[in-house]
Amino acid sequence: MIDEDGFKIRRAAAADGPDVARIHVEAWRDAYATLLPAGYLARMDAKIEAARWTRSISRRADNTLVADAEGEVVGYAIVGPARGRTIAPSGEIYALYVDTDWREHGVGRALVEAAFEAFRGRGLKHAVIWCLEGNFAARGFYLRCGGTLIREARVEDVAGMPLPVIGYHWDI
Repeated sequence: MIDEDGFKIRRAAAADGPDVARIHVEAWRDAYATLLPAGYLARMDAKIEAARWTRSISRRADNTLVADAEGEVVGYAIVGPARGRTIAPSGEIYALYVDTDWREHGVGRALVEAAFEAFRGRGLKHAVIWCLEGNFAARGFYLRCGGTLIREARVEDVAGMPLPVIGYHWDI
């Protein structure tokens, strides 16, 4: 069933791989244009990524949520157990991206809420998400969703580069 916003949240299927890949490449090029090397972003290819995403979703579809607008994926989130030191028990949103045309339509917030619901269904009481320190759009979004900044930043390998990331926490 499509909700009043024109999309529904569901578990991903392998057939969603090409749409997820398209959103992945588009979102990275947009969000990380000033944070990652231009050459790296230019080399990203949605057709190549589609095969990788299809395999990944096939292996762990229960960890991938998609926003579906009448058969077209317009956003996705990857969820699972929290990595690293966290308040236990915690779930983590590993990735959250929305199609450019669907931003500001509630898709991101709906994916966050669906992730929280999945975590609660697994008996988890807390949730975290990490993002590049320089991704101010994401940081503002997580704050608007009620996230609390985690005081300890960390460094992660992103596109072969060590970059600072910061986290947000929710009691769910």
